[in-house]
Amino acid sequence: MSDHVLQLAHLPDPRAQVIHVLAQIQQGASLSSLTPALFATIDESNRAFSHELLYGTLRQWWALSRIIESLATRSVEDPQVIAALHIGLYQLLYLDTPDYAAVNSTLEALKTLDGARATGFVNAILRKVQKSAAKYAKKVNQHHSLPNWLAKQLKQDWAEYYNALGQALRQPAPIFLRVNHQRTDIANYSALLTKRNIAHEITPIGLADTQAIRLVDKIKIQDLPHFADGWVSVQDLHAQIAGYLLAACDFSHKQANGLNILDACAAPGGKTAHLLELSNINKKFHVKHLTALDNEPSRLQRLQNNVARLDLANIDVLQTVCADATTFRQGQYDAILLDAPCTATGVIRRHPDIALLRQPDDVTQTVALQAAILHNIWQQLSPDGYLLYVTCSLLQAENEQQIGGFLQHHHDARVVPFDLKLPNQLAVSVGYQCLPLDPNGGDGFYYALLQKIAP
Repeated sequence: MSDHVLQLAHLPDPRAQVIHVLAQIQQGASLSSLTPALFATIDESNRAFSHELLYGTLRQWWALSRIIESLATRSVEDPQVIAALHIGLYQLLYLDTPDYAAVNSTLEALKTLDGARATGFVNAILRKVQKSAAKYAKKVNQHHSLPNWLAKQLKQDWAEYYNALGQALRQPAPIFLRVNHQRTDIANYSALLTKRNIAHEITPIGLADTQAIRLVDKIKIQDLPHFADGWVSVQDLHAQIAGYLLAACDFSHKQANGLNILDACAAPGGKTAHLLELSNINKKFHVKHLTALDNEPSRLQRLQNNVARLDLANIDVLQTVCADATTFRQGQYDAILLDAPCTATGVIRRHPDIALLRQPDDVTQTVALQAAILHNIWQQLSPDGYLLYVTCSLLQAENEQQIGGFLQHHHDARVVPFDLKLPNQLAVSVGYQCLPLDPNGGDGFYYALLQKIAP
């Protein structure tokens, strides 16, 4: 049992456990690495509250921080004290927790974390807000809940959509399902959900006639009908574009022996699995060999687990390789899917810790890494082959500017046009930027499709 699990297990109060996790995130740990231990140690009766308290506080973190800064009489550096202030304010301003419980229980939780010396300071701020809750609730919801550097960059990149983005990114993301068409189809799976009284809707993806399912009801994913049997996968609406877009490319001149495909930066494997599924049902997209590349063994294991659950008939064509995409060399490919490393600013709704973890310098480093990967794998794309570049970022430096710069230095690349049709899927200088503005829509993704010009 890890030290983190042991620490959580010794904290009987769910507020104390959430404070502990938030303190870890402030020091650089990711939410996804911490939540399994958190929810394993919290009893069922407190799990929903703890989830809301943790994720909700993170979504409103920077807005709450500005309230704290305006009221604090001294600077606060202890991560646990900072976390206690945030969860206390979140309960007062966003939840229906009784005021006395929001304040007193938060103070007691801080005491269990050896924060007794700071309880007077925390109490003073929470009581000030409690007395004028309506005023502070209005203030905290006025603009956005993003770090200043990111807000400034989004305003520069997306001036027309800036205010809407600021509000959208502080909301939870919907859950979408991708139906495995070698098992069933959307209409039949929708009927099965209806039979089980699971509220949902069928929604267009935006590319041609493709569709996905959005869950309306909150349900444990493992409880979905035939989930364990591989009938469906959880995948964001805009993430599903990748497989369909690549499968729609013209491979007529390469189909005789099947396609050799590289999925670069592939883990945890949602797009990899989709490509294999499409190969089984699309005669024009027959995959002979698919190399799934990633540089983290644990993430590749997740990929293999996901593919195994789907019980893909062509799993024998899949090869997983743990290597660095900036130096990886293994022959020539008919198509390359590059789900490039990025700042992930487009999925803040789903992973709200990103707004705490990302720093301005990360953008510069990420752009350089993307360029290095692009240059390396482009050399392994065969003439007339296709490269689909994807990120889950909102920042133009990682997206259209990255591809624009690539085109300037690679004259053997041409842009392949395609059409996305949903209102928040915007045609930009190169490719499409999908913005997460619709509360029932997909996350922030960027797509550009390139083809290598034959000599």
